[in-house]
This record gives sequence, C-alpha cells and structure tokens, in this order.
Amino acid sequence: MLLERCKGPVDLGDKPLTQAQLERLWIADRERLLSCARRHLALRDFYADRDAGLEGKP
Repeated sequence: MLLERCKGPVDLGDKPLTQAQLERLWIADRERLLSCARRHLALRDFYADRDAGLEGKP
C-alpha cells in the first residue's frame, strides 16, 4: 500500500460547476492529498526505522 501511486486531482470537466459540486470535488481533492501525504510519511518513517536498525541505532 505504501508504494501505491497517488491519485491526482479530480477532473473538473469543462462545464460550469455548482457550488455544491465544487465543494464535493474540493473535499475529494483534499482527501486524495492527505492520503498521499500520509502514505509518503509512513514510507519515509519505514525506511528511517529500517536504516536505523541496520546501523544498530535504537
């Protein structure tokens, strides 16, 4: 899961959006961004812990 490619921003299409549609798409974008950031941080922490273990650091 940590190596999954992050989803890009949602497609807004080429038609005018209502306020409700815009808010729903904005929420989806934020969820994707946060999910991606959390995965990258988890992967970074995994490698840091692994490397520290290989170097004999607690």
